[in-house]
Amino acid sequence: MLMSLSSRQDLPSNRVRGNAGRNADANRARALAEPVALGILCYLLARPVAHLESAETLAAIAWPAPAIAIAILWPMAPRRWPFHLLAVFIAIACTGDFSAASWRSDLGFCVLNVLEVALCAWLGRRYVDAGGTIVTTASLMRFLLLLPLAAIGTTSMLGATLASDLSHDGWWREWSTLFVGNGVAVLVLVPAVLAWRTRASESAGTTRHAEPLIALACSVAVAALLAAAAALHVSEQVQRAVVSLLLAAIAIHGGLAAAATTVGTAAVFGVALTLMKLGPYRYENAESAWHLQIDMAGLAILTFFVAVAVRERRQFALRLERARRMESLGLLAGGVAHDFKNILAAVDGYAEIAHDRLADDSAARRPLREVRAASARGYELTEEILLAARRGDRVRETLDLMSIVRESVALARPLCRNGVVIELEAADSRLLVAAHGGQLVRAVLNLSSNASLAARSRVVLRAGSAASLDEPLAIGDAPPGAIAWVGVEDDGPGIPAEHLQHLFEPFFSARAKGGGSGLGLAIVAGVACEHQGGIAIRTGPEGTRFRLVLPLVSKAAAAPGEPLEPAQPIGDGEHVMLIDADAASRERCEDWLAELGFEPLGYADAHEALDDAARIGDDLALVLADPASLPADHAQFTARLREHAPRARVVALSRPFDREAVASALKDSS
Repeated sequence: MLMSLSSRQDLPSNRVRGNAGRNADANRARALAEPVALGILCYLLARPVAHLESAETLAAIAWPAPAIAIAILWPMAPRRWPFHLLAVFIAIACTGDFSAASWRSDLGFCVLNVLEVALCAWLGRRYVDAGGTIVTTASLMRFLLLLPLAAIGTTSMLGATLASDLSHDGWWREWSTLFVGNGVAVLVLVPAVLAWRTRASESAGTTRHAEPLIALACSVAVAALLAAAAALHVSEQVQRAVVSLLLAAIAIHGGLAAAATTVGTAAVFGVALTLMKLGPYRYENAESAWHLQIDMAGLAILTFFVAVAVRERRQFALRLERARRMESLGLLAGGVAHDFKNILAAVDGYAEIAHDRLADDSAARRPLREVRAASARGYELTEEILLAARRGDRVRETLDLMSIVRESVALARPLCRNGVVIELEAADSRLLVAAHGGQLVRAVLNLSSNASLAARSRVVLRAGSAASLDEPLAIGDAPPGAIAWVGVEDDGPGIPAEHLQHLFEPFFSARAKGGGSGLGLAIVAGVACEHQGGIAIRTGPEGTRFRLVLPLVSKAAAAPGEPLEPAQPIGDGEHVMLIDADAASRERCEDWLAELGFEPLGYADAHEALDDAARIGDDLALVLADPASLPADHAQFTARLREHAPRARVVALSRPFDREAVASALKDSS
C-alpha cells in the first residue's frame, strides 16, 4: 500500500517521539541502576572491615563506604540524592548485627553514615565546587576546613555519643577514633574519586586519554615501593621520606588527578599492609594505627598543595604567554584599525558638513546619507577589531546587567539553528555594572551564538552576583570586590583540551574552514578585560559553560547630563588654536569650531602655534591638541604657552575628533 503524503510528513515527528521515549526509558533505567550500584559498592567496601574493632556493634571503622559515596554524590544534582542515600543506608545496615543489645547503636550508625554523606556532599557542592574539581588553593583550603575537619568533626561527636554508651573507652577516645578514621578517609579518598570522575586536564600537553594511564602508572609505582619497603623492613622514617619524594614528583609532573589517585592508592595499600601485620605500621596496637593515619593525612595534604600550586603556576605562565601573543596581535591589528578609523572619521565628518550645507530639496543629500551609512558600517568593523585588540572605547555608564542579557537573548534567538532553544533564567535582583552597553551586548551575543552552534538542543543564560570569585579565570583578572556574572551554558560535547589555550586568540576558529571569523571570542575577551573583568570556562562531555565576570556596582551613578547640541553656537568670536598633524582631521575640526561661534586657528606644528600665541595674547581662549602632535615635554609647552596667553587652557583630545567631544571641551572652558 502506498503511504499518503500526510502520513509521510508525520514520520519525522513520530521518529522524534520514539527517540524521546527511548531516551526517557534509558534515563529511568539509569536512575534505578545507579543507586543499586552505589549500594552494592558501599556494602562490598564496608563488610570486610565492619567488625575489626568489635563483634557487637556496627563498627565506625567501615569508613571507605561513606567516603566513596560522598565523592559519587558530590557532582550530582541534589534532587537525585534521596535514592542514593537510601541505598547507602541499606548497604551499611546489611553489615550490622542488629541484635537485641546492639540494634539501637547499629541503627544510629546507619543514620549517621547517611548524614555524613549528605552533609559532606552538600558542603562540597555549595562552598568548594559544584562540579567537584578542586583545582585552586582557595578551593583546596575550603575542602580541608569544611569536610575532613568541620563536617567529620561534627558527625564524629554524634557517633562518639552513640559508641560511648556501649564501650568503656570514654567519649573522647571514641570521638578521636571516629574523627581521625573518617577524616583521613574523606581527605584521601574523596579527591581521588573526584579526579577520576571529572578527568580534568592538569598539565599542558596532557590529554584526557593519557590521564588514566599516568595515574595508573604512578599508583603501581607507589604500591611497588610500599611492598618493597615492607619486604625489606624499612623503618617509618625512611619509608615516609621516600614516599614523600615520590608523591611530590608525581604532583609536579603528573598533575592533581594523578596525585590524588596515587595518594588514594598509597593509603589503601598502606592500610592493607598494616592489617596483614606487614611494613613499619604493623597492626599491633592503637599507636601504630594512629601513626599510619597521621602520615596518610600529612602526605595527602602535602601532595595536594604541591599539585595545586604547580597547576596554578602553569596556568599563570600560560596566561602570561597568551597575553604576550595577544598584545603583539593587538598592537598590529589595533594600529591598523585606529588609522583606518581616522580615515572613516574624515569621510563621515565631511559628508556631514556637506549634508548640512545643502538645501533640503537637494538631490545630493541621499548619496551623502549612503556615504555616512557606509562609514558607520566601517566604523563598527573597526570597533570590533579594536575590542579584540583590547583598545575599545572606555566610556562607561551604570547599567542593569539583566537588561543587557535580555537584549542579547532577543538578538540571538533568531540566529539559532533549528532544534536549539535559548532559555533565560532571570536574576532575583538588579545587577548594576559600569559598562559600555553596546560592547556588553555584543559580548553576550557572541557567547550565546557560539553556545547555540555547539549545543545539542539547549542553551541556558543565567546572571547573578557573589561576594567574590570562586573559580579560576581563563582570561582576565578577578575583580577585587563583589562581582556580577553572566553564565552561558550549552549541552554540547565540550571543547577539546588542545583548543582551550587558543580560544581567545584573534582569528582562531575550531570550526571548519569558512565556518567562522575567529573574532567572536576574541571580542568577548577584549570586552571583559576592558571592563576590568574576565572569563571562566568549564567544559566536559556534558557541556560547556562560559561565565563573563564583571565588577558589581553598589548603586547607580548620577544620571548623565543632556547631550550638547553641536549646531547651537556657544562662542562669541574667541580664538581657539587647533594643533593636529593630520590635515584632514584639522580642517574638519576647524569647520566645527566656526559653526560653534569661534575663530579657529589650525597648526600642524606645536612650535609654530607657540610662536603665534605671543602675537594673539589674551585673545586666545583655548588650545585643542592631539597628544601625538605635542612635544614630548607637555608641561614645558604648557608653561611657555601660559607666558604668552595667561587665560588659555590646553585640552588634549585624541583623534578621531568628533563634534560632541569638541563642543563639550569648549563648553567646559567657557
